Amino acid sequence: MIALKRTTPNRRVAVARRARAHTRREATAGPHSVAYTIVDSPVGRLLVAATERGICSVKLGDSDAALVAALRREFPEAGPGAPGPLKEWIEALLAHLTGAQPRLELPVDVRGTPFQQRVWDALRVIPIGSTRSYGDVARAIGQPRAVRAVAQACARNPVALVVPCHRVVRQSGDLGGYRWGVERKALLLEGERAVVLGAERGVLAAFLATLGGSRRTVAPGPGGHTPLFAPGQLVAGRYEIDDLIGSGGMGVVYRARDRELDEVVALKALRPDRTTADPHAVERFRRELRLARRVSHPNVVRTHDIGDASGYRFITMEHVEGRSLADVLERAGRLPTAVTVALAKQLSRALASVHALGIIHRDLKPQNVLLTPQGEVKLTDFGVAELVAARPAAADRGIGTPPYMAPEQLLGESLDCRVDVYALGVLLYECLTGRLPFDGATPAALVARALDGGPRPPRELAPGTPERLSQLVVSALASEREDRPGSATELHDQLAESEAAA
Repeated sequence: MIALKRTTPNRRVAVARRARAHTRREATAGPHSVAYTIVDSPVGRLLVAATERGICSVKLGDSDAALVAALRREFPEAGPGAPGPLKEWIEALLAHLTGAQPRLELPVDVRGTPFQQRVWDALRVIPIGSTRSYGDVARAIGQPRAVRAVAQACARNPVALVVPCHRVVRQSGDLGGYRWGVERKALLLEGERAVVLGAERGVLAAFLATLGGSRRTVAPGPGGHTPLFAPGQLVAGRYEIDDLIGSGGMGVVYRARDRELDEVVALKALRPDRTTADPHAVERFRRELRLARRVSHPNVVRTHDIGDASGYRFITMEHVEGRSLADVLERAGRLPTAVTVALAKQLSRALASVHALGIIHRDLKPQNVLLTPQGEVKLTDFGVAELVAARPAAADRGIGTPPYMAPEQLLGESLDCRVDVYALGVLLYECLTGRLPFDGATPAALVARALDGGPRPPRELAPGTPERLSQLVVSALASEREDRPGSATELHDQLAESEAAA
């Protein structure tokens, strides 16, 4: 589940409002005949009833007779038929359920209170494949305390699927109730997620296949240090070193085999020179384990354990077969729009899961994004992550990679999840254009450039970039955090909208 952090922008909700432009809200509206059709769907028999104005009732079940009886309790005069474009509406709904049509904008003809209509509008902008909690929806409509009222509005939604109340779950992630049964709700969500993930991974996998086999680049450490462990060496009596994967600012990463579990892992060892050069290094290493182990998400590299061998501290984690985004950009220069959006959506979901636990990554960059041949995106390296509520030493404030750091991070100010939104904006810009948004040899120069009117829009450097996506990237790079998307979830949803509009 992805957690919202602030109110959904009015312009997004307006999409749903346009879709129900002919909705009947007043009891004084004139009567309209109701006709229905029953068809097969991925989750059972589906009854869709409509007037000339729009869909007025949707029901799921196993028995056609039971569906018709339930409809006639609401509309006694309803009869079988296809008034106006009902057939086209049903085809669009079925295409949406199977993922062939990501955006669904069908007119509805339903009555509801102003509050219910606002809730239903908010539900209609939840992207396919995603879920929100009742609290998220309450915040999205600007009434964060109205969680119970939101749940009641969802329960009274007469056009389920068209207004996707099945995408609303409890804060804990538990599915909660559903008018047509929790099993159907689970099937709907699983089917939607499978379609979305399949499409995203398919786009990425096809592009990666054009680049040929992966090539691992071992980055030399400062002073040309030698590897800490040798191939074949047994570490802590358990991990047999296979080869060196790479090295970074804090440590050296190896591919190793866990003899106890008979599986391949990545082993990250803290370089001894960092212990003496940086008194905070060991504590950050411990913190990386503590924070990373709190996160369980398919787009975040799993961290297993911490250990000590030959005087070296190490962490073991999930080994990811693939390549870094840095390697991909080095080879490709820049990425196609569809590939960029698919990658960024997966990263947004990873960051949202991290932020939901109160963790800020603080060092999102191409070297910390791994891509598998199957098109999966994995976020790694929590070496400089911090808890939002924590108060790290001042020496920790400026740690990160300057070109990907938000102005407030470069200036040593207080941080929140929007520093990661900014970093993801830099990644998006780099993927679309093949260059960084700001040039600067020093942090001070980068701050000056970021505060001086913002970057050139990606569309100017890469004319094939859709205007809506270009504007979104620029907003993610706003120098003032209040002007950026308020959360990784919000950025994800806007990416999904730009994708559907393309």
